[in-house]
Amino acid sequence: MELLVYVKGRRDPFTYSGDRIDVLDFEMNGIKYKQIRYFRKGFSKSELIESELITRMREKK
Repeated sequence: MELLVYVKGRRDPFTYSGDRIDVLDFEMNGIKYKQIRYFRKGFSKSELIESELITRMREKK
């Protein structure tokens, strides 16, 4: 599974790939984020991106 995240000010998308991908809404200090967790071979990694910066998200299977 692959997730493409398009962000303002950047032409190419961020690409996340793994066995499973979770996208969660997260708020900290009044700022809204999207938390992207991706799992590969039993290990997970996580990134936070401000929701206002994301223009679109697309899933590739």
